Amino acid sequence: MKEENMPKADFYTGIGLMAFGILVLILSLQMPTMAEQSKNPYAAPGIVPGLIGAIITFLSGIMFFRAIRRGGHRKQITGEAIKGFFTHESTNRMVKTVLICVLYSLLLGHVNFILLTMLFIFVFVLTKEGTHGSGVGHHHLKRGVRGVLLPVPRKPTVRELYYDRIKNAF
Repeated sequence: MKEENMPKADFYTGIGLMAFGILVLILSLQMPTMAEQSKNPYAAPGIVPGLIGAIITFLSGIMFFRAIRRGGHRKQITGEAIKGFFTHESTNRMVKTVLICVLYSLLLGHVNFILLTMLFIFVFVLTKEGTHGSGVGHHHLKRGVRGVLLPVPRKPTVRELYYDRIKNAF
């Protein structure tokens, strides 16, 4: 993302995260307390989510007000900016990550845990390897599992390259 668009992104992200943090805080306050059952009140199930919701709200509020101070509330969202967001490579990576994680969580409990986790890690690594310009992940996908399991040819060492030449020169 361009540096000039960061205040606008921080402004809208701050609004969304504040709303999420407040929602988590409200829902955690609605959870049952242990004081109703004459037990330790610090063992209530809503304490940790409530603290996390409060922290998210506080930190997103800081981000929101910093964005306002930098002029993020005055910048307009255009159709071109929205199209650019959905066609950007980072958005593509984020969507792939979310889809892989959701698929994993849906299959959890229906497929053998070890097999599913190995497959999850395999697919996750393959999709992420190709995003850094190396194209290694796509190369492995084309070759299939065999391409991952075969040993990678190593580079010769300096000794292997020059030792025989030097030894034979004298």
